[in-house]
Amino acid sequence: MAIIVPVLALMTLIAADLAMAFKMKIGLQTAAERTAQMATKGGYNSLAYQNLVTDAANAAGVPTNAVTITGSLFCNTTVQASADAICPAGQQLKRYVAITISNTYQPMFAGLLPHGNWASDQGVALTGSASVRLQ
Repeated sequence: MAIIVPVLALMTLIAADLAMAFKMKIGLQTAAERTAQMATKGGYNSLAYQNLVTDAANAAGVPTNAVTITGSLFCNTTVQASADAICPAGQQLKRYVAITISNTYQPMFAGLLPHGNWASDQGVALTGSASVRLQ
């Protein structure tokens, strides 16, 4: 009994830490998906598109430098160097936007696991991402 109780307590603490990390990951993913939906609202050149970084950061509760918005353009099946390029006449245009939101989870009980990545001040890197076709 003297061995079982501490082991069960430690397993409970680890499970709580994993659950909190998973909750943060789901929050980042949800914010990225919400931002992708907002990108479709007005299209590529709209004011709503220009505000995606701020909206994503606010939804995820992270600073704006943790959000990356990447536009891409395909003319037929060829990726263009710039998302603002114009496809030649007769080619199919496909414009996409990808949203990536990053954050770091600091485990609540990191001190219980010395000499590991979780025990350092670095934490665990988490990301949420989504992409959507705009055109």
